Amino acid sequence: MTYTPLRLAAMAKDLFAEERAIDHLEGWFLAREAAAYAEIDAPAGELRAALELKEIIQAIPLSISAHAAFAGTQRDAFARSYALINPEFRVETFSGYCDPTAVFGDIQPIGDITQARIDALREKTRQSAYVTQLTEMYAAHERSMSEVAFFVEQVTGHLIPDFRPILKCGIDALLDKAPEAMKIALECAKILAGRYAEIAKKQAAQAEGARKEHLEYLAGVLEKVPAGPAQSLFEAIQSFLLLWQVMCLEQAPNPFAFSVGNADRIFEPYRAQSGEDRDAAAALFRHFLVFFNVADRSWAISQNVLVGGRDLDGNDLTNPCTYALMDAYYDMNLPQPILSCKLHKNTPNDFYRELGRFWFTPGCLTPSLFQDDMLFSMLGRDVDAADLPDIAVAGCQEPLVMGKDNGNTTNSWLNLAKILELTLNNGKSLLTGKTLLDVDNAPAIEILQNLRERFYANLDTFLDEMAEAANGASRALSNLPVPFLSACMGGIESGADVRDTRKQGTKYNGSGCLIHGLSVMADSFIAVDHLLKERPRDADRLLEALRTNFENDQELLAYLKACPKFGNNLEEPDSEAVRIAQRVSEMIARRKNYLGNPFRADWSTPSTHLLYGYWVGATPDGRPARGQLNYGVDPLFGEAEMGLGLRVLSALKLPYGSFKGGYASHLGLDPRYFTAPDFEGRGEQFYEYVLKPLFFAREEGPFYLYVNVTTPETLRKVLANPKKYAPSGVYIMRIHGTFVNFLDLSPAIQQDIIARLDLESTRLNA
Repeated sequence: MTYTPLRLAAMAKDLFAEERAIDHLEGWFLAREAAAYAEIDAPAGELRAALELKEIIQAIPLSISAHAAFAGTQRDAFARSYALINPEFRVETFSGYCDPTAVFGDIQPIGDITQARIDALREKTRQSAYVTQLTEMYAAHERSMSEVAFFVEQVTGHLIPDFRPILKCGIDALLDKAPEAMKIALECAKILAGRYAEIAKKQAAQAEGARKEHLEYLAGVLEKVPAGPAQSLFEAIQSFLLLWQVMCLEQAPNPFAFSVGNADRIFEPYRAQSGEDRDAAAALFRHFLVFFNVADRSWAISQNVLVGGRDLDGNDLTNPCTYALMDAYYDMNLPQPILSCKLHKNTPNDFYRELGRFWFTPGCLTPSLFQDDMLFSMLGRDVDAADLPDIAVAGCQEPLVMGKDNGNTTNSWLNLAKILELTLNNGKSLLTGKTLLDVDNAPAIEILQNLRERFYANLDTFLDEMAEAANGASRALSNLPVPFLSACMGGIESGADVRDTRKQGTKYNGSGCLIHGLSVMADSFIAVDHLLKERPRDADRLLEALRTNFENDQELLAYLKACPKFGNNLEEPDSEAVRIAQRVSEMIARRKNYLGNPFRADWSTPSTHLLYGYWVGATPDGRPARGQLNYGVDPLFGEAEMGLGLRVLSALKLPYGSFKGGYASHLGLDPRYFTAPDFEGRGEQFYEYVLKPLFFAREEGPFYLYVNVTTPETLRKVLANPKKYAPSGVYIMRIHGTFVNFLDLSPAIQQDIIARLDLESTRLNA
């Protein structure tokens, strides 16, 4: 390398500043236009998709920034679309990402990209078999999805490609084994590298000194990888970035959300080969991280980078790249990509000490935390033992096997609280009066006395329809094969596309179902139990109070809110939450996807606890109409009042082994409880106070957590005076499984983060 680590670090920060200055994105449009109008003599299918990708790679404009150490960008795969970091986002108007032509509303005419060109490509896209089939599916299930009893998406994102064979052997070594379409797609990465090499050579001819020397070196590397094997850390990172760029362009626009996998293990063999020390490796990783940020709001959301973890024998797998990546993350403090850490019984104490700086630096990113022993135990029932070390995290928090598992993780979304509302109101919406469920009318006392039985019967009905709709979305998506991605997901061996709905292209396959409303359900069932036992004559009164959102019955509202609530280590609601979680998870697993594999229960709610709560009327726990649902498996904010110890005891009871698709859980923590004099000491305290009792108290228990270590007062100050408290313009907070710039978020999401800190529920009692 011609640059010192210090110089590389400065360049990375300049590169990020340059990226954040971009306030428009149209590369995805040029990519799709190149594919749509190419003269390709091949019918729809894998071969045509590969040839379209080749057209994109040959046509897309390319450049290398003067601040860049590597060539490559994923900017041209994304639009300015992701709702939660859009300041115009409104809970009451968001309706999901169900219209694949809506993205054309996220681009403004610029240069020679006229509105006529935009409209023409939008109409051509609308006439495609994919959009036609998808539209028909949504229309068939519009009644149930109109107020989000369930929702479905067409997804193949949230995957973890395995680029290790290409890094190790090069593309050329794989071509003879690959089916024709995958061969063409893989060669696209070589074409991309060649185009960048020519740019580097031309720039080198005009450059001087260290920049000239570096560009000449870069051109040589691009002529070597990814066609051939990487033999240094620089070559491995460069090869990886080009592969990632091609993979994302193949699914432009908005290929949410690919993840890197166990990054420290991927890159360590190459660091060891070229011999970079921690500082030098961290300098290169700074540029690696900037690559994942797209334009002014880092629009490429939920791309996950994992460090740490264990092997089959329980040995710790942290290595020099682990700590170099952590150094790069801490110094850059970027909105993307997500940093996640896998912890286990043999995680070294130094690792926790190193984490202290992340948790206790205001406005700094905080890693997601995964308990690797539990992941091994839970997934070991379904995954070959040899694949367990390759468990990684896709998107926000979904556990998958790198390169072998297509979980279709956000394929379906289930709103338990809406189904409860319909059960209590004889199938009618309390919000609109529409009939969303065909059931016989019943008197109030009968509904309440048989509430669980009636609820689960209605849930069965919705789950059947949900599975049908989700599989319909997947079949529509199969019209868009992805041969490049497939080649990195086991497709060379299986011969099948990862999106094929008739033949399984990956070793493991399933479909995800994100479930909303656990504690609202548990608290509601218990409140009804108490009312029937203590004041049964109020059955009609309760249902009337729900219909009127408690406006005329504050006494009953107070009674319901005083009933036992989940999160306080109370037997009634905690046991109810366990029963609901177990039963609903089993009901979902009985539904089969397009290949006959189970749906996977995922108890996470990536800000959809707000969106779906907006479509739910008042519930018997005392929650108001259109109020948010509980987040993930956590108590509804404000309902856990007894401090962190009792909240953790409630959490430990849940059946985590049934959460095959993952789950979400968040703790807001007051930094004043951690009193050690330095970051390292506070990192050790964090382990003792939070992680040890949560992750390591039982053999089978929680395996995921994210935290925000701050106070509502601090965040209000940041919003009121960002120039003082966030002079860089970046103040990182956790939004769910990803962290983002707090200042980029819509006001509704900013206020949700402040409310969900819920510091009374995490009070450390003396």
